Amino acid sequence: MPAAVPSPAVSGARPWRQRPLARVVLFYWETLLTARGRYLLLATLAFAVVGVDTTRTQVYRLFACSVGLLFSASLFRLTQRPRLEVECAFPERATAGTPLPLRVRVRSAEGARVRGALRVFLRPPWLGPGRLEIAPSDHFLDLQDPSADVVFNLTFERRGRYELRGPGVARLDPLALVCATPVYAHGRTLFVHPRFERLDAFDVPSGRRYQPGGIPLGSSTGDAIEFVGTRDYRAGDPLKHVHWRSWARRGAPVVKEFQEEYFCRIALVLDTFLPRRSDAGSRLGFEAALSTAASIADVFSRREYVVDVLAAGPDLYEVSAGRSLAYLENVLDVLACLEPCHAPPFESVGPALFDRLAQTTTVVAVLLDWDDTRAAFLRQLRRQGVAIKALIVRAGPTTRPWQGETDDLDLSWIDAQALSGALRRG
Repeated sequence: MPAAVPSPAVSGARPWRQRPLARVVLFYWETLLTARGRYLLLATLAFAVVGVDTTRTQVYRLFACSVGLLFSASLFRLTQRPRLEVECAFPERATAGTPLPLRVRVRSAEGARVRGALRVFLRPPWLGPGRLEIAPSDHFLDLQDPSADVVFNLTFERRGRYELRGPGVARLDPLALVCATPVYAHGRTLFVHPRFERLDAFDVPSGRRYQPGGIPLGSSTGDAIEFVGTRDYRAGDPLKHVHWRSWARRGAPVVKEFQEEYFCRIALVLDTFLPRRSDAGSRLGFEAALSTAASIADVFSRREYVVDVLAAGPDLYEVSAGRSLAYLENVLDVLACLEPCHAPPFESVGPALFDRLAQTTTVVAVLLDWDDTRAAFLRQLRRQGVAIKALIVRAGPTTRPWQGETDDLDLSWIDAQALSGALRRG
């Protein structure tokens, strides 16, 4: 069963966008004012500061004019809300650093006629782990036809789960300074996956083990299929499994039933331990490790494997993929929301992890460092007869030299800084 997607870590301080005063200011700044209105508001504040001494300067006259313009434009908000419908098909997933086109359709309600210029805008999310760039910031249109489409390009700074707010459409005042009461579409939650590179191949030491339950643990494809009987036909059963003699004898569709007992099961173990006071290089290594795990999971999703993705942290996050158990997107959703664990996880999570690896043939471990704890963990797996391939993803030297450990373990090192730079350029 795929594990629930972990929630992003919440720090002790409230996000500044969630503070009551900030919400009010941002509402007026992002929703009620156009770009022209914002410039005029900033100019008004500047006039107020420069013209505070009315006996020495005449700047207060400019202040009075700009305040009058803003006040008269604000009265336009008292007009009736336009009868519009806003449609927006938000995607479920995106990738960090990759522009995501978002199409918004504005349609007049049946029998309604919309007059005047309209502003279509998209507000930044209240909750999200990183900055979201929206280009362009808004669209202006005159709805002559029954409907019109506009496109925003969204670029997410980093992976995570974003609470996106729906786009809004509002009528503009004649000077295009202030918007009337907007009409909004519904927002949604969007998962932003880590950047990763699609690999053509990833070689791992493989083996085969007996799997109790056989085929119920996988899909209906694989090796070593054993005929165990017949059963009634169910919608979706392949025609090649139809048992024609039984169908002719019973007068109802009958199919053959098979069971797999042996197949290759791979565990992708992701190390999430970082010290509480870790530097920027360690955090860079953590993000690069997530990208590495995503690339490996992508390769395995295109092969006939059952893959258990296990994230070792304060809780054991597990999702199984391959052979119709789950799609690659389920794995990437978990990787999108993972945060570092600040306590060594292998000692507390080890027993539960070893229970899940009892029928595993190969373990691919993506590690953030190499030390005594991680070496003992992999050697304990090796003693259970599991093939090991470990990747150390780090921006600097490891705590303990790993070069002399390759006699009994398949160890490799990946430069986190070079990988992150390649992914950003790609």
